[in-house]
Amino acid sequence: MTNFIVRSIALPLLALLLPILATAQSVDERPNFLLIVTDDMGYTDLGAFGGFDIPTPHLDGLARAGVRFSNFHATPSCAPTRASLMTGTGNTEAGLGTQLAYAGLEGWGYERYLQDRVATLPELLQGGDYHTLMSGKWHITSADPSGSLPRDHGFSRDFALLQGADSHVDSVFESTMQYSLDGQRIPDPLIGTYSTNLYVDKLIGFLQDKLDSNNQQPFFAWFAPTAPHWPLQYPPGWESVFDGAYDEGFDVLCMRRMAAASAEGVLPPNADIETCSKEEAAWEDLDQEKRDTYLATMEVYAAMTAHLDQETGRLLAFMRENGLLENTWVIYMNDNGPQGGGTSPRAMGDMAVNEFDNSLQNIGQPDSWPALGQGWADAISSPLRAGKASQFEGGVRVPAFAWHANYHAPGEVDPQYLHAMDIAPTLLDFAGVYAPIGQWQGRDILPMRGVTFRPSLTGSPQAARDSEDAVILSGSGKHYVARGDWKLVYHDDTGWQLFNLADDPGETNDVAGDYPQQFDALMEEFRAAAEQLNYRERTD
Repeated sequence: MTNFIVRSIALPLLALLLPILATAQSVDERPNFLLIVTDDMGYTDLGAFGGFDIPTPHLDGLARAGVRFSNFHATPSCAPTRASLMTGTGNTEAGLGTQLAYAGLEGWGYERYLQDRVATLPELLQGGDYHTLMSGKWHITSADPSGSLPRDHGFSRDFALLQGADSHVDSVFESTMQYSLDGQRIPDPLIGTYSTNLYVDKLIGFLQDKLDSNNQQPFFAWFAPTAPHWPLQYPPGWESVFDGAYDEGFDVLCMRRMAAASAEGVLPPNADIETCSKEEAAWEDLDQEKRDTYLATMEVYAAMTAHLDQETGRLLAFMRENGLLENTWVIYMNDNGPQGGGTSPRAMGDMAVNEFDNSLQNIGQPDSWPALGQGWADAISSPLRAGKASQFEGGVRVPAFAWHANYHAPGEVDPQYLHAMDIAPTLLDFAGVYAPIGQWQGRDILPMRGVTFRPSLTGSPQAARDSEDAVILSGSGKHYVARGDWKLVYHDDTGWQLFNLADDPGETNDVAGDYPQQFDALMEEFRAAAEQLNYRERTD
């Protein structure tokens, strides 16, 4: 069988064989890029995707004036998505076959930090004379960050949280220096501000420095806020904004969200909007204490999300006032499905859960560390199945859109299958910058598996993938194969299952027994990929 990695090359072969170069265009004519990646949001949180209850006018305005992608995918968790996004290939090839350490998931592909065997989007753009900036969550660094900071992978300017989460108001990891600024690790930067405000401040500062220095390079800017990832903590002044907004409970919210998402045209055809995808018990069956806790966490979550949109609006206003949006592609995506599980604190590193006060009256305060909880996660991912950490659609199908001031079809909804790994080749295609096969900067590298969807963004009917192209990915020992309407999924608690997403986008009916030939064909493709990419199951 043809080598899986080579036959999965996404960019045109001729382009890949060229050395990295910029086109003959004037630098001024090449577009800028603003990539916005939010953290652990639900599929229907944005108004443009059905979130009628949380005001997100700035992101909604871009989404509705550009193109919304209703079949866009990430990986099941934060770090693997970032690895795939930054490298244009599968998360395992990039070193993030798992985000957490598990028995059986070791060796090649499971290093848990970004590897030099892949070239990154910022380093390729930087080599093509782009100015590269980031502010936000990095999360693809090694335990010893030396050599794996954003600066080491192509960013000219960076302000980054190196790990997966931190307090939004006052870092609890001060002694471990879990942030970087322009290639140097720094201590706690959060005292006296809120994380989202600080990330916007830093990115605006980088852009202002570019303007002040009369730097004429086009830019790539990655804005990666941590909100509304846990811990759920109020932005200052937002403590009462959503009081009482969710008193009817998550079952009512779920039904209204699905109806609103259907009206927006962003749900898959045949989606069942009469039944919520649920793991939590019904709202009416919960005791009052649990209901009260749920109400408190959702009010904080909604405040964080609305505040995030407001701060994004501040960034966009600065760019607009300074002429930086006139030739800029804005690409938005969320990094995975919403976080389910309990609402209690989640320990990280050396933290102990008893360091926090998660009493009902204190939820959302700086010394609390709560999470959203399964009931709300069900509501904001439905009608898709499951959420974060799952290869089912609720874990990997995420809201995404693209916008340009001159977009040819404002309001369009594009249902083609796309993935986070497609963003790198798309931006490189727009920039006229191409990644070589074989070597880059003296090191051996793997080719990109992502595909460019630039034709779709410029008015061509050409789809990014052929209907027979298979996307085969793995994360934390869970796998899936997507080809056309078919999806083969492996979870350790369910085994292998086959779904026809055209008939059953909620993945409720395993049809493996009804279509054995389809099952066997996809399994054969998976085994070939797994052998080359070291896909494994957990053994713990």
